[in-house]
Amino acid sequence: MKGKTVLLMIVSTIAFAVVNGIVKYLDGYGEYQLVFFRCIVSLSISFIQLKTLRIPIWGNNKPVLITRGVAGVIALVMGFALIKNIPLGTAVMLIYLSPIFTALIAVYWLKEKIKSVQWLYLLVCVFGVFILKKGEISLTLEMLLLGLGASSIAGLAYNCVRVCRKTDHPLVVVFYFPLIGAPISFLLIFLFQEWVWPTMQDWLLILALGGFTQIAQIALTKALQGDTAANAIVLKYLGVIHAFFIGWFFFNETITLLSTAGIVIVLIGIILFSWKTKSKKQIIN
Repeated sequence: MKGKTVLLMIVSTIAFAVVNGIVKYLDGYGEYQLVFFRCIVSLSISFIQLKTLRIPIWGNNKPVLITRGVAGVIALVMGFALIKNIPLGTAVMLIYLSPIFTALIAVYWLKEKIKSVQWLYLLVCVFGVFILKKGEISLTLEMLLLGLGASSIAGLAYNCVRVCRKTDHPLVVVFYFPLIGAPISFLLIFLFQEWVWPTMQDWLLILALGGFTQIAQIALTKALQGDTAANAIVLKYLGVIHAFFIGWFFFNETITLLSTAGIVIVLIGIILFSWKTKSKKQIIN
């Protein structure tokens, strides 16, 4: 795994952790409205960046870009609903099962190879995630299926990003997410939820929600386009650890001994998956 990929994914997971914390805090708003807020701020920032850098905004691989946007917004709505209804750490744990689906889809779609021992390390990560679950509240079947759905659809979105790595600028890939997500989420608000006007304090949090989203998306997109999907996405498991600590510190969600054990197991899985013995030739190059 490339050192740059590790750095980018650390930045991305921390930024996403802040986003998830804000979503948890803004519990007076429906998930569709929160998705709309996130998309509209990110859309504005992306548009300004693309125009400033004089990058064509519509991209080249439009079918895959649109698929990435649709899959991304569906996964996001499901993820936000999960975050709002169960403890933050447990919600993110389920959402971040996406590396497994990402790796599986990449094997068949992108023809990427994963060594047998790396599958074992991925299973270590999954085992750690389920230990974390044991340390939290029991999940209803509905919430469990919602989490698995969000993670599997997110896996599709991440592979779309990988497909576009040779055809489109990372900012264009990031731009398509809110471009598709803003109108879809606004329509969902109109159909299923009542609009709630934010207070001045909440507007500041909404701006932060969009800003940190932009940082997280750009870092994630560059990581996905610069390394294999499995290598980049497995580091998203760090987000589970961030989420448990944010839930504990800001929302008084208990971290049990089992939760701590799960965190350690996840970290071990990440380190083992990421570590590769480099040959002398590789080091010289």
